[in-house]
Amino acid sequence: FANELRDDAAGLRATLRRIDKSPLGSAAGYGAPALKLDREATAKEMGFASVQVPVTSVQLSRGKAESHLLFEIVMTMQDLGRVASDLMLFYTAEFGFVKLPDAFTTGSSIMPQKRNPDVFELVRGRTATAHGCLTEALGIFAKLPSGYQRDLQLLKFPLFRGIDVCTQALDIMATALAQISFDEEAIKTRVNPSIHAADRAYELALKEGIPFREA
Repeated sequence: FANELRDDAAGLRATLRRIDKSPLGSAAGYGAPALKLDREATAKEMGFASVQVPVTSVQLSRGKAESHLLFEIVMTMQDLGRVASDLMLFYTAEFGFVKLPDAFTTGSSIMPQKRNPDVFELVRGRTATAHGCLTEALGIFAKLPSGYQRDLQLLKFPLFRGIDVCTQALDIMATALAQISFDEEAIKTRVNPSIHAADRAYELALKEGIPFREA
């Protein structure tokens, strides 16, 4: 999971390919040819890597950068949701492999001995929110005509919500994961010994020369 989250981070950084271009000077979609604007100078002053050319591409590309970012947010949230799901499975009494911090669990409404993994359940559930944000953004700019359309303003709602959901989930999961521990004794006693069968078969094949299928 750590490796996948590193990959998610790389994916989030990769969204700069579309984001780090200055749109200034495009006006309502077709530029302002009567004005001698130095688009490169304004892009440099504002810290953009390049200028978006031609100016008509500025409005035609609206929604792409937002959706690209939201897609990477969905990938990140899916990994966080799967981490949470694994932890909740191994936290159950049937497994008991994982110990979750009290600060990230809540008391049961009826069972006095039970602590509910609410934080992890909510992180897993928020994956659906990220999916919804991406779907909404894609739907807003689908099949729009060229030039600026007022519909494009609506992209801000799913974009900002998706960013907020992801940053909040990352913040709380980073804090929670640092406080998780594993019950090694429970793992040793409850894991079925047959889990090592494949290792034993490899050992027989390599050391005794027995064909793997027979081993």
